[in-house]
Parts: sequence; C-alpha cells; structure tokens
Amino acid sequence: LDDDRVSAKMVSAVLEGHEDYRTEVFHKPAKLIARCADSHPDAVITDLMMPDINGIEVTRQLREIDRFLPVFVLTGQGTITTAVEALKAGASEYLLKPANSAELLTKLARALEERPLREDALSLAAQQRESFSLRAILGEHDKVNEVREFVRRMADIPRPTVLLLGESGTGKNLVARALHHSSPHSKGRFVEINCSALPSHLLEGELFGYTEGAFTDARRAKRGLIEVANGGTLFLDELGDMPVELQAKLLQFLESRTFRRLGGTTEIQVELRRVTATNRNLEQAVRDSSFRSDLYYRVSVASHTLPPLREIKSDIPLIADNFREWFRREFRKEVRSLPADVVDALTSWRWPGNVRELRNVIERAMIFADGPTLKVTDLPELSALQDPAQAAQPAPNGGFQLPADLSLVNAEKEYIRQSLVRHEHDLQRVSEVLGISRKNLWEKRKKHGLD
Repeated sequence: LDDDRVSAKMVSAVLEGHEDYRTEVFHKPAKLIARCADSHPDAVITDLMMPDINGIEVTRQLREIDRFLPVFVLTGQGTITTAVEALKAGASEYLLKPANSAELLTKLARALEERPLREDALSLAAQQRESFSLRAILGEHDKVNEVREFVRRMADIPRPTVLLLGESGTGKNLVARALHHSSPHSKGRFVEINCSALPSHLLEGELFGYTEGAFTDARRAKRGLIEVANGGTLFLDELGDMPVELQAKLLQFLESRTFRRLGGTTEIQVELRRVTATNRNLEQAVRDSSFRSDLYYRVSVASHTLPPLREIKSDIPLIADNFREWFRREFRKEVRSLPADVVDALTSWRWPGNVRELRNVIERAMIFADGPTLKVTDLPELSALQDPAQAAQPAPNGGFQLPADLSLVNAEKEYIRQSLVRHEHDLQRVSEVLGISRKNLWEKRKKHGLD
C-alpha cells in the first residue's frame, strides 16, 4: 500500500523477483483493508504518510482483522517518535525508504516464519485456560458446585490470599490453577512451589531469591519465585510443612507484599494472587506449635475444604469416564465406554488417594485394556475393589481404622500402605508419622512388597 505509484511498483518488483512471493498493489487504504478482511494475506507492507489515513492507523485496523498479520511500515521521513508509534500500533518492522532489498526480504522471511509460532503459542495458552477453567472441575454433586462457586467468588477479588484444604489427591492444584485462570492475573505466570520438597535453607532462596555473595555458592544474583510470579499467581503447596523458621518471613511478605532477597537491602514490591494449600489440620498444627497462629489467621481468611472422593461417589462415573477419554486419546485405544460392572467396582472403593488414585487406576487399566470396553479384570488391586470391606475405613478424627479380622502382619502392611498413600509417598513424613526410622520403613516396605 502506497499512494506513490512508483514507490509501490518498486517494492512489488523486489518481491515478485523472489519466487516465494506474489503481490497485490493498492493506492487507497480503504481498498487494502477491505481486501485483507476478505482474503487474509500473509503480510502487508504499507507507506506511513498518505492523504486519507496514515500507515499507523492502517496498522491498527489490520490488527483488528488479524492480530498475527506481519505489517511492515515504510517511510521516507523516519523519526524515533513515528517509529515508536508504529510499533505500538502493532507494526512488525519500521523501515526507511528506499527499502534495502536484502534487508526487506530477510525480515519478511523471518516474520513469516515466526507467525505460526505465535499462533501456536496463543492456541496453547487457550488450551491451558480451558484445561484449568471452571469446566475442568468435574462433578455435579452439591459439594463440587460449592467449590466452583468459591472459585467464581474469588475470581474478581483483587490479590486475595486463598487457603485450600483437603486430603491428598482431592484436586487442590487443579482448583489453584482455576483460581489463576479465572482471575484478572491470568495473563501472568502461575508459579508453584512445594513447601515440603526442599529443606528450609534452599526453600528460602527459592522463594525470595538472593544476591551475589549472599552465601558460599551464590556466585550470581537470582530472582526468587515470588518475584517471578509478579503479575500472576504464587501457589504455595503443602504450606503446613513449611519450616517454622520461614513462616515469620512469609507472614511479613503476605502482610506487606514486599520482601528482600537473601543478602539484599532493597525492598521489592510485587502484585500477585497468593494461593496456599495443605492436607494437614492447621488448627491442630497451631496447637502443636508446628505452625504459627498469626500465619494461620492470615492465610485462612478465604479458605475452602475440597471434598474427598468418597463423599461425592455419585460423581465417580463422570470423573472416571473423563479420565477414560483422556487416556483413550493419549494411548490411541478404542475403549469407548465404562461398563456397569466396572462402574460398580469403582464406586465401591473408598479411594483413600482420592481423584489422583482414581486417575492412576484408570490410566493403568487403559494401558492393559484390549477391545472397545474396559473390563473389571483390567483394574488394578481387583480384590480390594471388589470387596470394599477390605479397605481401611476413615475414622472421625480424619485418620483411618483398619477392618476387623486382620492378622497382625496384614494390619501392619495395610497401615503402612495407607500412610504412604495419604502422604503421597513422602518417606520422611511417613516415617515421622509411624515413629520409625527411614531405614526401618524401607525394610518394612520391602517385607510387605510395598516398595
């Protein structure tokens, strides 16, 4: 597009001389814009100064038609101001007339190569938003509807601190991501850290970052995850396992939204959503002095407990079938349905590992399945699934009780197995709960075939 016909023909001749390009020349902006809306070209090169509207306004209108369309702006009177305006309007390149042929061809080829990458990135972002939208929280039970309503209520609250409670495997990570993707911070990053996965001295550096020379191995400065999450969401999983010595520093950050890197003196301020989660009873942890009461009151302002799977059994067929379809596509299987006997077996189990355990069961079954339907024999731990009386029963205090008539050896095996599931095979945590050493736990796991 150029109102100067000679200039337009010169640029067209350069491109037509290259076997990959075919051009159309326009002298009126309105005709070009109408043509782009109809035919979706691969790129547009426009003059800046024209009598009707300038190239910057043309760029803006083209961006409304196709946000990824490469637009090159050419001008004979280049200034820094106009260059900045053109780039802000969405121009891919800003070049001076007469355009250098080699430079124009090189930059055009690069812009055309980058376009599908940008489109793919947008598609992946859209898929991620869909994967972690409210629709991803499956179920029709009233307790599941309450979870979705909680996410909806939190979505528009600016910079809330949210606490998600519930047993391991109930979907706290999924709900945390739904909180992120349904909020105004969804364009920012979702940054997750497991507070029980690192010792305190490493966890502090990961969270707050450090300056060069802050400690022996700090050879260069590093941003912490709090800083990385600025503008997005910080998810602190297993908050109940955070070392006590770090809890005071976390509380100060939650109160002020500012922090200092290790070894630093500058206060850094961030704007982000803070989501925390734990499977521990924090009230009991406060009474045991393993969790600060002031931090508990700070994080529990907006809290919600996710229901265990055994309390929403009516949703098990829906959730299981969703996993079946997921793994059908993943493994390229022909399994199109869950027969009634499989559904009955699944709903009879108490699911101590909750949705995560259900997902693992369906994944294993789909790996070994043959034919168009799953069979009960495809399910792992068949005897336990068929006989729910053999499953450990939840106790009122949040633990579990063993079924009657078990031998001492089998009772020990079941107790250890349930502890491993409940604490997600965190061997240090399980050994502490059982009151034995990790070496002793390893020996017992080997003895009972639980390793």
